Amino acid sequence: MIKPANFIICPVFVLLMSFLYTCFIHKVTKVWGTNMNKLVQNIIITLFTVFGFGLTSINVNGSGIPEITEKSVIDSTGNKKLQVLLLPIIFSSPDTRLAVGVLPQIVFRSSSSNNPSSIRMDAYYTLNKQYHLLLRPVFWYQNDTRNINGKLSFKKWPTSFYGIGRDVETSSIETFTETLYETSIEAITQIIPGLFAGAGYSLRYGEITPDNDTGILAAGTIRGSGNTFISGLGGVLQYDTRDNHFYPESGSLHKFEIYTASKMIGSDYGFTRFTFDARRYISLYPSHVIAIQAVGMFTAGSVPFRVLPSVGNVFRGYSSVRYIDRHLIALQAEYRVVPLTWRVGFTAFAGISDVFSQLNDISHENLKYVVGMGIRYQFSRSEKINIRLDYGIGRKSSGDYIDINEAF
Repeated sequence: MIKPANFIICPVFVLLMSFLYTCFIHKVTKVWGTNMNKLVQNIIITLFTVFGFGLTSINVNGSGIPEITEKSVIDSTGNKKLQVLLLPIIFSSPDTRLAVGVLPQIVFRSSSSNNPSSIRMDAYYTLNKQYHLLLRPVFWYQNDTRNINGKLSFKKWPTSFYGIGRDVETSSIETFTETLYETSIEAITQIIPGLFAGAGYSLRYGEITPDNDTGILAAGTIRGSGNTFISGLGGVLQYDTRDNHFYPESGSLHKFEIYTASKMIGSDYGFTRFTFDARRYISLYPSHVIAIQAVGMFTAGSVPFRVLPSVGNVFRGYSSVRYIDRHLIALQAEYRVVPLTWRVGFTAFAGISDVFSQLNDISHENLKYVVGMGIRYQFSRSEKINIRLDYGIGRKSSGDYIDINEAF
C-alpha cells in the first residue's frame, strides 16, 4: 500500500530546494550570463517534468488517445485513501489561443486528518509558443489543525503589454516574452475552531524580453520591465467553515493576507500588498448551490507591473495582462447545479470588477463585467471533485477554460 507520507516528502523537498534554485538563477545570470542560465533552466524543466509525471499514470485506449484516469488505494474499511486523477486538456483563453496539456492531481489523507491533502500539477503548451509547468501541494495534518501549502512554477510566456490602468488603448500594445521562475510556501495553524493564522515566504524571478527595441518596455520606463527578482514575507489570517474543500455547499472562507517584498531580504523592489478574499456558499436544496466571492487587493510602494492586481486573475473571460493597476475590487456570484443528472451538472456566473490607481477613481462607468456558463462532470463523488468547462464573456473579451475543481 502506498503511504501518504511518501507523497509529502518529495514536494516539500522540491519547494525547499526551489528557494536555493531561484537564488542561484538570479546570481548565475549576473555572473555567467544567459547561456549558463538556459542550461540550468533546461535541467530543471527535465527534472520537474519527470517528477510530475512520475506521480501519475495514463491509460491509452485502442486509438492511442490518453483517457481521463483514476487510480485508487483502498484501506481496510473500504474507503479510498488515495486517488489519482489525470486529465488531458484542450482549451483557449484571451492569453493563450489554443492550448493542450495535462492536469494530474493526487488526493489523499494523513492518518490524523479528515481534510483532503492534494498534489496537483499543471503542464501545457499553447499555439502562442507558451509553456507552463506548475506544482501545487496542499497538506493537512495533526487533526486538521495544521496546513502547509506551496507553489513551484516555471513558464516561458510570450504575451502583450497594454499599459497600466482601467482604460488602455489597444493601439499601444507591445509584445514581450516573460521567462518566470516562481516558488512560495505558506504554513498556518489553528487558533480556535475555524480560525487559522500563519506566515509565508515567496520568491519570483522574471526575465522580460521585449519584441520591440524602441518601445517603452525596452526603454525601461515601466517598473519591472527588465530582469526582476522579488523576495517577500507574508502573514495570513483565515476563517474557514466550508463543508468541503473541493466543492463547498455551505459555510464560508474569509482570508486576509499581507505580503511585503523588501530589499532587506534581496528583493529588487520594495512594496506591500493587502488581499482580502471573502467567499460564502449557500445550499438552496440538494445539488443547488449559490457561491459568492468578494475580492479586494491594494498595494503600496514600488510594484513591478507583472505583479500588479489584474481583473483577469480573478475573472474568467479576461486576459491577465489587459487591465492592471495598483488596486482591484471584484464581486462575483455563481449558481451551481451539480449533479443535474448522473454525474453531469451546469453553472451560470456573473460579476463586476475594476482596477484603479486611487480610491477616488472608482466609477460605475468603467466597471468590467463578466457573464458566463459552464458544464461540470463530477469525477469523484466521494471527494466532490469536478472537471469544469467554462465560457466567460467580458468587456470586449471572452475565453473558455477547462480545469479541475471550482474557480472559487
